[in-house]
This record gives sequence, structure tokens and C-alpha cells, in this order.
Amino acid sequence: MHMTCPKCNSQNVNVTAEQTGGKTSIKKSGCLWSLGRLFMIVITCGLWLLVGKRKGTGRTKFKYRTVAICQSCGYRWNVKA
Repeated sequence: MHMTCPKCNSQNVNVTAEQTGGKTSIKKSGCLWSLGRLFMIVITCGLWLLVGKRKGTGRTKFKYRTVAICQSCGYRWNVKA
């Protein structure tokens, strides 16, 4: 099956996935970690402050769409699955 350009009727068409957006969700360290850190700071008279804070973890999810691009005229359109 060949795809044809709706503008110039050429069959010289490439289909690619295009990134449309992304969302990052960050999971921070919990209150139990903060209480434990505070406890260790008090017990060690502040020496625990030399240990760096624990960073939260993040995860990014991307959204994609399928786009066809005519190589003859440059017209681009969305392809529905």
C-alpha cells in the first residue's frame, strides 16, 4: 500500500513519529526520611549536615503522533491509525 500526498498526488511520502509533548512527574523523599535526617542532625551535633540531601526521582512520559511528509512538495499531515 502506497500513501499519496493529498496536495500534489505524489507517492514520495515518508511517515515518521513526531513528539508532541512530555510531562515529568517527580517523586520527592517522604516525611519519614526528613524526620530521620532531623534526628541524625540532632544526635551528631550537626555533623550529619555534611551528608548531602537525597534527591527525588523523576520520570518523563512523552506523547507522540504519526505524521506523513511529502518529499516532493513538503506538505505534512497527521496519519490516523
